[in-house]
Amino acid sequence: MNAKVKSIFNHDQQLAPVSKVDEFGRVKSVTINNDEHSVVAQAAHITPCQVGDTVLLTHTAQGFIVTGLIASEDQAPAALIKNSQGHITIEAQQSISLQTAKGTIEVFADGTIVLEGRDITANSEQDLTLAGWPIRLN
Repeated sequence: MNAKVKSIFNHDQQLAPVSKVDEFGRVKSVTINNDEHSVVAQAAHITPCQVGDTVLLTHTAQGFIVTGLIASEDQAPAALIKNSQGHITIEAQQSISLQTAKGTIEVFADGTIVLEGRDITANSEQDLTLAGWPIRLN
């Protein structure tokens, strides 16, 4: 007797806790009904996960695919990102930061912009305008 089993669960989608991640925070396995199941893929735009996080899974013929990370109760939703014909806008209520090991750009709701880095360069093919009062150099 042969039988094809598409899913051992009642639905194709379900929530499960993460049991293993790789060095990049990609989900490698989840725990369902006290059994560990491997994950074959995960959607591209998912925040790096940690063991214990809850993810939304889709069960396919190839295996489990992580399609979402469930936010914790104390976690704010992701920033609003809009793509208007190639112009990307990121909106946040309080502030936005772009950060690397040695540099940061922060934009605050009150209009303050802070640039921090080892070397900050401004290149312009035309006049470079700095407006404000006073302008402090060193």
